[in-house]
Amino acid sequence: MASPRSIEVKVGILILTAIGLLATFILVMGGVNFQPKYSIYVEFDNPGGLQTGAPVKIAGVEVGKLSEIHFRGGQVGKDGRREPLVRIQLRVEERYQQSIHDNATFYVTTQGVLGEQFLAIEPGSTDRPVLPANAVVRGLDPPRLDMLLAEGYELLHATVTAMREHREEVGEAFDGLRKTLKGTGDFMHRNQDRLDRIAENVEQISLDGTDLVKDARQKYVNNPQIDRILANADQVSSTAARDLPPLMADARETLANARRLSTTVGGEPEQAKIKKTLDDIAEIAGRARAATADAQEVLAHVKRGKGTVGALVMDEQLFDDLQELARDLKHNPWKFFWRE
Repeated sequence: MASPRSIEVKVGILILTAIGLLATFILVMGGVNFQPKYSIYVEFDNPGGLQTGAPVKIAGVEVGKLSEIHFRGGQVGKDGRREPLVRIQLRVEERYQQSIHDNATFYVTTQGVLGEQFLAIEPGSTDRPVLPANAVVRGLDPPRLDMLLAEGYELLHATVTAMREHREEVGEAFDGLRKTLKGTGDFMHRNQDRLDRIAENVEQISLDGTDLVKDARQKYVNNPQIDRILANADQVSSTAARDLPPLMADARETLANARRLSTTVGGEPEQAKIKKTLDDIAEIAGRARAATADAQEVLAHVKRGKGTVGALVMDEQLFDDLQELARDLKHNPWKFFWRE
């Protein structure tokens, strides 16, 4: 027969084992761990149904717990603005601190559609500094489905009430709309032949416009003769610009020599005639130089696409715009009669 002392030892061992199992069960089920933690404070105007002890997760992995919820009563800050109503204290394990940056996002979500609510953290950009301990950040308020339903119900109720109170006006409005639609249908039915002819005429106008644009392009843009004229004009202006200054210098020298010669030959009437002739020659030479400069300027304007001739000859966008106009009139002939 066992001694009383051995029985007491066995009972003590059994009790200690039960206590150890109970403590282990409590630690496991309560999610208690002994990892070092630090605090983060998140402010909300309405944190939804978050409760103390709710998990804090990053990418679905639990990294901490919601420690405390403080109602601040809408205190006014130093800048005169009302501060958020609620401040939540998070206790996050320090081993995850390097993953949370200062532009991290804190928001309330649920595990599934009807699961428990928890606070989720989007870590932020890796090139940003790490969020320090005891930092205060602003969280994203969860959507208020209850307020949305209440406001939707209020709007629906107000609409129904207004329709009941103005039933006659609403009926008259619908009658007017019905009459308008009926009148439009009758008008279209009575004038169907005329509308068909108008549509055909508009289509023909668009076709004629397309042909006109093609002819204009062929005549003024893709015409080899225009290219030759421009090339010849360019060559003439370049030659004139190159050869005219030496010729003008020679002409001035010749005129000067002629003036000196006229002072030594003949009487005063003959000298006056010679001087007048020389002045006319000088004026003609000046006009020729001005005309050459004007021709060069006009040619330069044409090459740059300026003016009506330049637009017709050099600007292909004009042809494209005319083509687009003709195409638009062909597909939307009603634009020929009214604007949107």
